[in-house]
Amino acid sequence: MEGKETEGMLKMTTDKRQQKRIRSDREDERDRLSELPDCVVLHIMEFMDTKYAVQTCVLSKRWKDLWKRLTYLGFNTTLFNNVVKFNKFVSRVLSGRDGSVSLLNLEFTRCGMAEPKLFNRLMKYAVLHNVQQFTVSLNLSFRQSFEFRPYIFSCESLTFLKLSFNSFDTSIVALPGSLNMPALKSLQLEAVSITARDNDYAEPFSTCNVLNTLILDGCSLHKDAKFLSISNSSLSSLTISGSFEGGAYKIALSTPNLSSLTVTGHNNHTISSACNLSFLEEVTIDTLGYTLFPNTDLLIISWLQVLTNVKILRLYSGTLLTILRDISNPVSVSTQPPCFVQLKSLILANQPSADISFDQLKRAVEYLLQNSPQRRID
Repeated sequence: MEGKETEGMLKMTTDKRQQKRIRSDREDERDRLSELPDCVVLHIMEFMDTKYAVQTCVLSKRWKDLWKRLTYLGFNTTLFNNVVKFNKFVSRVLSGRDGSVSLLNLEFTRCGMAEPKLFNRLMKYAVLHNVQQFTVSLNLSFRQSFEFRPYIFSCESLTFLKLSFNSFDTSIVALPGSLNMPALKSLQLEAVSITARDNDYAEPFSTCNVLNTLILDGCSLHKDAKFLSISNSSLSSLTISGSFEGGAYKIALSTPNLSSLTVTGHNNHTISSACNLSFLEEVTIDTLGYTLFPNTDLLIISWLQVLTNVKILRLYSGTLLTILRDISNPVSVSTQPPCFVQLKSLILANQPSADISFDQLKRAVEYLLQNSPQRRID
């Protein structure tokens, strides 16, 4: 009897283990993702490109219309076989999306030829749906004209705007003379033409009252303008990257709270300042200066004379070679070296491609610091 009881108990234990294993397997097979609330699922979907987010509509009835409430839309031509399919997809998403839901973030990347009609529709849709972040990358290299309607420059909800155009002609897309974007904190412009208020004077950023970061990459002045005023009391970070296509013009800074300035590229702009830039923490200069442009003697030295309140100065070897050529120029005899009154650190970045010796570095340092009150500088 005892043997039979023991055998029965073992069988019951085995049956319980099997049942527990079956229940565990069933739990593993449950669709836990579909059990999540809509707000969590939508948050996950917004890390996906919009093409894949829309494809979730085939999963079940519950997922059919979920994508229509996305607050982030990302369109990229690299995920489509051809431009026609891409254009149709973008149009269908804009038509099918729930218009009562604000659009917080929109990214549009077009590697092939861009259609003005679709792009302008996209901009208008973004403005009407309270977009906060708008990123655009378009290839306009083979277009002689592009009908750009400046809807986005009057968007009152926008906090971040990046417009990047790959173009040999920077006049195709023009920035208006004044911007109506009161919430804008960060603005990045590449290959954009800046419109002047009168014949030669442009001042588009003064109306952006909370602008913190401004990046100008290969931008030009529209038509015959020759003078750009960057006037903004809230601006703390400024990057100016020059290009052959953008040309040369005068830049006047009226940015009393500027703390970071970066000057790069084929840059031969003349830089002046209407204030002493007393909050300037860091300056980086990585440009070949006048070596690529005629009639710009002592250009980089003239920049440094404007930036004498800088605390950390970073100069790349191409810039140092330009400075060395300048101080060897007879014209430099009558020009005083800059006087850095608050400089704490001078960083010389010697690029492998530059042929600059230790003696040249030493000579450049001695020139730059000869008028500075603090000679012991890191």
